[in-house]
Amino acid sequence: MRSLTILTLPLMLLLMVGALIWSLSRVAMDAAVEEKTDPNLPDLFATHGVLMRYDEMGSKRSELIASEVTHIPTQDTMLFTQPKLIQTEPGKPTITVVGVRGKSILKASQVWFYDETTLRRAPFGEQAELIVHGRDIRIDQGTQQAHSDAPVVADMGPHHAEAVGFVADNVAQTLVLKSQVKMTYVPTARIALVGSAPRQ
Repeated sequence: MRSLTILTLPLMLLLMVGALIWSLSRVAMDAAVEEKTDPNLPDLFATHGVLMRYDEMGSKRSELIASEVTHIPTQDTMLFTQPKLIQTEPGKPTITVVGVRGKSILKASQVWFYDETTLRRAPFGEQAELIVHGRDIRIDQGTQQAHSDAPVVADMGPHHAEAVGFVADNVAQTLVLKSQVKMTYVPTARIALVGSAPRQ
């Protein structure tokens, strides 16, 4: 009987230690699973970030460069310091937006530029470069529209405008000034069409 106890005692101790280790492991794993990360807290910090968007053909459509980037999981939000957005579209002028701070959501499909912001549309065809100075400019990269409700100053060649709010459409190549518009328009010289009509 004594030899049976001597043989089973180490086995019993081994089983007890194994059960204790297993139960402690389960408790630790359950505690780790219960500790979820807050989706509103940053999960990534980077210095000098570059985000590029491509179309289905693999052509680059936009590039967003920032000195600092912070990612927050909620709505795939990214916060930018000193952002610069460059939009390119075949057959359309390049749009460049430079700001102090910015934010994007949903894989940078929508971008906001806070504080002082400059939007530039490159010269296109016979149109001069368009420069818009404003603040709180929102850009929808899907519709290629930029808009703001804040005061804005726009210059295109010799033309100058001041307003409160604007909508710029890169597809339609239009700039709509919303309210309190003051504008200086300098007409360009046109070539007179001279012709002779047959006399009757």
